Amino acid sequence: MPEDSATTSGASRLDAATTYAPQGEAREQLRTYLAQLVDVIAQHPEPVMARDEAHWRLEELVEELDREPLSPRRVRSRWLRLEPVLREVRPDIPFPALAELLDRALGTP
Repeated sequence: MPEDSATTSGASRLDAATTYAPQGEAREQLRTYLAQLVDVIAQHPEPVMARDEAHWRLEELVEELDREPLSPRRVRSRWLRLEPVLREVRPDIPFPALAELLDRALGTP
């Protein structure tokens, strides 16, 4: 794992962006953050099955966020399958802020 995990996981940037992001901006911020995270996971030093699964599930979620119209149900479903493996591979990710950004992007409270 990189020495500065906050830099690679984007924790401070994500926390700041989550606070007041309108739905459209939240969707773009989430998509951008997750796309960057795909690269971070791909560079994870340990070749483990959880890393591979997190990588392809992240790619799926980023693709889903690009679809028009956005399907909150499909996005939420993909997130629920991704979160446990992502926590295993990158426990340093700010999951509460990421979940809040996801809610804003989907327009759910």
